[in-house]
Amino acid sequence: MYLVVILMFLVAGMLVGGAWTAYKQGAKFWTAIAAILALAASATAIAWMIGEM
Repeated sequence: MYLVVILMFLVAGMLVGGAWTAYKQGAKFWTAIAAILALAASATAIAWMIGEM
C-alpha cells in the first residue's frame, strides 16, 4: 500500500508546481485552488502513511 502514499505525494507535488505556475502568471483563483488541493493531497498522504505504520 505504500504505492498509494507515493502516488499521493506525486499528485501533491504536481499540484504545488501548478500552484506556483498559476501564481507566477497572476491567476489568484487557480493558485488558491491548486494550493488547497495540494494541501489536501499532502495531508491524505501523511495520514495514510501514519495509518500504515
